[in-house]
Amino acid sequence: MNDNSKTILFVILLGSFFLVFRFLFGLSMFSSHDELQIYLIGLKSYLTETYPYYGPDIVYTNSQIPGGLQGLLISWPLQWLGIPEAPYILLNILSFFALLFFGWYLSKRITNIPQWFIYIWLLTSPWTLHYSTHIENPSYALLGSILFFVSIFELSGFYKSKIISSHVSFLMLGFSIFWIMQLHLSWVLTLPYFLWVCWRNKRDKKLFLKGMVYFVIGASISISTLLPTLIKGFGSGTIENNIVFNHKNILEIPNIILRFLMFASYELARFIGHDTASRLDFLAKYVWLIPIAIFLLLAGFFQAGYFIFSFFRKNDLMEWSQVKQFTIASLLLVSFSFLFSVTGPRSHTFYILYPVAIWYSFYCYGNLFKRKIQSIVMIFLAAGILFHVSLFIYHFEDRSLFAKRELVTKAISEKDYTLLAVRRESNVMLTNRKPIWKTLNSFIRYADFEVENPYFKSQNIVNNIKYDGKFSCKVDSIQPFSISYSEKLENLGNPKKVKVSFWAITTNIEDFILVYEVGGDEENNWNSKNIESANSQNKEWEFIELELDLPSYKPTESKLVLYFWMNNKSGAILNIDNWKLEFE
Repeated sequence: MNDNSKTILFVILLGSFFLVFRFLFGLSMFSSHDELQIYLIGLKSYLTETYPYYGPDIVYTNSQIPGGLQGLLISWPLQWLGIPEAPYILLNILSFFALLFFGWYLSKRITNIPQWFIYIWLLTSPWTLHYSTHIENPSYALLGSILFFVSIFELSGFYKSKIISSHVSFLMLGFSIFWIMQLHLSWVLTLPYFLWVCWRNKRDKKLFLKGMVYFVIGASISISTLLPTLIKGFGSGTIENNIVFNHKNILEIPNIILRFLMFASYELARFIGHDTASRLDFLAKYVWLIPIAIFLLLAGFFQAGYFIFSFFRKNDLMEWSQVKQFTIASLLLVSFSFLFSVTGPRSHTFYILYPVAIWYSFYCYGNLFKRKIQSIVMIFLAAGILFHVSLFIYHFEDRSLFAKRELVTKAISEKDYTLLAVRRESNVMLTNRKPIWKTLNSFIRYADFEVENPYFKSQNIVNNIKYDGKFSCKVDSIQPFSISYSEKLENLGNPKKVKVSFWAITTNIEDFILVYEVGGDEENNWNSKNIESANSQNKEWEFIELELDLPSYKPTESKLVLYFWMNNKSGAILNIDNWKLEFE
């Protein structure tokens, strides 16, 4: 086979890996709440034409990571292509070429294992298939972590010569730190590494000063998506609430070591299902796959065990002792960090250390490849590929993007992301939301649903349908309650009646009622009113007026609450605008 044929074959293989084992496999994962919520960050930004000032949620403290990067990485491809799969295309391009770059770097540094194993393993191993191909924030962090740790390896003095210039390494450091910062809280782990590299290079002042200039250049690229949040002064997203002293995590050090080693091993069980029952369901459907699953499971345990065993063995590569020291230091760092974490050490929470685990593991493989194990390794890689093809088929019908593609397409065409799902709301969203009701005089309240900052608006205020202005309030099966009005009745002169008027457009007005509650903490009088309309199928805006007789109440304690409610989940949609209350 000549060089041209080899090049063509190599390109075909890479293209196949990208299309089948990266892009298509990523599309098979869309059903979990976290995946959907990350996708919604960008979909909301795209359809509401707002800047995504905050990124991923931290559910433990109801906080949100500041910065627009996560939302833009999803909204940009949606703007460019306008199809549901667009964010997956960009994500897989980023992660695919990041892994190729990492493979190139490792093949230059670790010369006693075959290049074909490096590339195939990086592109098809469980952790890089499950956490760099589908829409979840650690998947996007992989690019930053690879650039960061390759730079750290180059600037730490492990190698006699550099294959990446120090200036480029410092540039990648600056870029990667602020990239990861907007995607995952684990970015704080990068700071000790950065300080250590600065200390290692402090004697060469000329190199260090120029390096810091390149660091600032790199940082300015990725920090540009964080600046709008900082300039607006919206705050930290309360992420500081995730820092708590958690002494119990000191007992998790053995677990942290094992999870770290499993980044570079064939970790099987966690990716089949969330519990034993779901894993058994998968194997029951693919009985013929059980021997392969057992083989891969045992191979994964062997890999982790071999990495521990190799730590105490000699290695032909001269930097081996420094590699071991760096790996131990990384494990100590991540173990220490969890003493100040609100959560326990789950693997994805320190996934940015994946490049360190892989780097260490490939040094271990050097001794193993002295033996003639190429055939066994090929069988192992082929078994892994076959297993993940089966997993893709298994997930295709109910867990993939294709299962909800029609909903996403409808949301895009109708410019309403809530047709897919409602965004999880953090404290920063709630505290920055401005009141919607206006006081026209002592007895009149008015809501036109026009908001000062659309990014923080309530999710049932939409901009795709409105009577006038830019917004209206929507009630449907997904969000069956409208914006509510609530006020103490003594502030209104203790009225007996209220005249309600509004503009409405709906497909079936009979599915909706106006609810009014009068009472206090001890008792509550719940009432409702059918919405009378000249045309129950009014697909055009119609002005509607209702009169409500308020029940008796205690003047000094009671308050009135009013809202529209969809009491019949039929699929109809009601939009209201210019809602006015006149008290008598």
